[in-house]
Amino acid sequence: MTVIVAGIVNKQGGIVLSRHFNDITRVRVEGLLSAFPRLMEASTNKQVTYVDAGAVRYVYQPLDDLFLVLITTRSSNIVEDLDTLHLMGRLITEHVGTVSEVFLQEKAFKVFFALDEVIVGGRRENTTTEQIQTYLEMQSHEEMMVREEKRLQMERAKKDASRKAHELRDKRQRGLNPYTGIGSDSVGYGSGGAAVSVSRPAAEASSRIDTMDELGPTRIAGMASGSADSLSGRKVGRGGGLALGVARKADITSRVLQEAGLPVGAVATKLPVGDAGAAAKAPEFDGPIEGIHVVVEEKISATLDRDGASGPVDVRGELSVLVNDPHLANVKLMLSPTSDEFSFRAHAKVHKEIFAEDRVLAMRENKPFPVHQPVTILRWRLNNSSGVQPPLTFSCWPNAGSITVEYEISNADLVEQGLCDVRVTLPLRGAVAATVESTTGSCSTQEDCVVWQIPQVSNHVNASGNCEVVLADPDCAASGADEVFFPVDVTFKTRATAAHVRVLEVVQTENGVPVKFTQETQLTAEGYNVQ
Repeated sequence: MTVIVAGIVNKQGGIVLSRHFNDITRVRVEGLLSAFPRLMEASTNKQVTYVDAGAVRYVYQPLDDLFLVLITTRSSNIVEDLDTLHLMGRLITEHVGTVSEVFLQEKAFKVFFALDEVIVGGRRENTTTEQIQTYLEMQSHEEMMVREEKRLQMERAKKDASRKAHELRDKRQRGLNPYTGIGSDSVGYGSGGAAVSVSRPAAEASSRIDTMDELGPTRIAGMASGSADSLSGRKVGRGGGLALGVARKADITSRVLQEAGLPVGAVATKLPVGDAGAAAKAPEFDGPIEGIHVVVEEKISATLDRDGASGPVDVRGELSVLVNDPHLANVKLMLSPTSDEFSFRAHAKVHKEIFAEDRVLAMRENKPFPVHQPVTILRWRLNNSSGVQPPLTFSCWPNAGSITVEYEISNADLVEQGLCDVRVTLPLRGAVAATVESTTGSCSTQEDCVVWQIPQVSNHVNASGNCEVVLADPDCAASGADEVFFPVDVTFKTRATAAHVRVLEVVQTENGVPVKFTQETQLTAEGYNVQ
């Protein structure tokens, strides 16, 4: 027997989970599994639980409202395949209990581990249900020894830190400078140095000094360890990379149906449940920050045409971490799927291989993050200036002595959570505005310019608007004509991000236990103007 793929699908062809045991691409797997419901419906022999299609064979078993499917070669032994299928069905029922998409998603790893004990390299292992249960529960003596060694190392480190703190306190009491030899000109992966504050307790200062050598100091504007700002979560948009294989998947599904002699119709392209769960909206919260606080910050700049066309766009962002609890310094950050339009660069002290493969941010050699010190660990930038559409575009209608400015939403995803504090500034170049009117927000004259302020712009509120400015003396702008009111400067901020970067979960490195954390995301306009 040769098993290619084992998977669980629903009646519509949506893939709940799948595991392949040979060298096969993900797109090929999705195409084969998505074609199964139509092949089963078109089967003329309803007395058997297998379907032949082209070069592969589908062996299946109902699991409540779902189907457990094995995809094998046509030459595989059907008796052995059915025995393997029934064994997998028993294992899934034992580990999941109630077989549903929700419970399968929650216990996906347990199911995968059990399937890996049944099939190795496409071949059935000579094991029973009881043996597999024993294998999965088996404890490793070496692993226990390693954990105990790590625990002892942490205890020794705490004692050393306490001893250093006492030494620093004694030096300060004797009138000596406990920080002699420690300057503020360290070079790190950031945007400047940070001096050690002597007003902090000695123990905390010692912690800051020890961690500065491990990871260079960085700055995060507007964030401190004791802040209690009210933060709100945002919906994580689906990463652009998730949709790249849809066309190829549909093509493979159509090819499988053609090989089986079935008509090729509309092919379902539903995403797996795991992908949909990753895009779930994070809960909103109010109150003080947790022991781990994450800040995702992006800046967008654009040069727009005055006729409403979008010009080149540049987006840069960074992810920073602040650890307030020393016991939570050794953690890993699980990121959501990100956009393929961006290039990412992790900090030199971050394990880049794990980040590239699994989108997980963790320190090399299981080292902890600095405590009470915000650190930038990830940066990204837009690869192509046309890869992201600006959230707002402007159409300007200038005349001698007057202008009408109209805005429209050009990127619904970025505006989904609303743009706040939108501010459009038109220069007057010494002229005096006689009348200023707007259909949304408010207008005022400030320091030789007209400021148009709109509290909020979203897909449902103030989706478009215009402002008209008429000068008191139309002839004063005759020499400059259209150029009097340009460039128009625009600023705004939003909780959405263009790269879809968001931390989904924070877990301890040693045991994988989830850790409570708070998160702040913000995109601001900087250098966003109309020429």
